Amino acid sequence: MGKNQQHKQMQRQRHSGATEVGPDGQIELAGDGTVDVSFHSPAWHAARVAALQTERMSWEDWKLKQKEEEAKASAQADEEERLMREYRAQLDADRAKRLSKGTNNTHLRDTIKDKKASKKRKQRDSDKEKRRHGDPKSDKQKKSKKRKKSKRQRSSLSDSEASAGGTSGSSCENQSDGPVRLSEFLK
Repeated sequence: MGKNQQHKQMQRQRHSGATEVGPDGQIELAGDGTVDVSFHSPAWHAARVAALQTERMSWEDWKLKQKEEEAKASAQADEEERLMREYRAQLDADRAKRLSKGTNNTHLRDTIKDKKASKKRKQRDSDKEKRRHGDPKSDKQKKSKKRKKSKRQRSSLSDSEASAGGTSGSSCENQSDGPVRLSEFLK
């Protein structure tokens, strides 16, 4: 007996209590006269036959089904790609909007300069209107500027008069508004 036959014999003995294998290797009947065929039950055999008898789809039908599934998958991928493009466009627009506030882009810098220039022009025009109509603040600012200017003129005149009258003629001749040489200063 080979290995496979010995294994089958051990399985038969395990599953059937009263069967015995004869000297020729055949299964002998149990005490009640039936043959033990517990390898597969009748229910299993019925299910197997039913599975073999079911209708299967043809090769052409299977190919059509595969094409339909592939078309659905590609349509879904196209939709996802379209949504991603829209999302990226929205992100780029938001980014450009945020960056336009800065001055780091040359094409945006010109528009920002134009806006600032127009703002300055508006401010200048409004200041002119205030001056024409006698704005109290602008009058006060004018008066304070005039006072400061006149004080400067008086102090410079008094300094030059004092130095001219109280010192010798040689120092007045050398005195000028420009820088003074160190050798002349030490004399």
